[in-house]
Amino acid sequence: MDYPNRRRIKIWGTAKVIDDDPAPIEQLADTDYRGKPEQVIVFTISAWDVNWLQHITRRYTETELEAVVTPLKERITELEAQLAA
Repeated sequence: MDYPNRRRIKIWGTAKVIDDDPAPIEQLADTDYRGKPEQVIVFTISAWDVNWLQHITRRYTETELEAVVTPLKERITELEAQLAA
């Protein structure tokens, strides 16, 4: 889900958990990671679709908002100081 850009891909399908066959678990394991996988989930995709923009409400993180709001707050402070002078 990409809330700021209002993008989402919907996926339909099935999933199969494999926890009793070491071959796919070893094949997909990351050799640079110390943890040992215990299972694999194999997805079979039957359909996908991109969602319509009007159905996704934009959402932003606090950091993203702060980057936009801070310059506005600074400008307001500057203008209030000019008015006071």
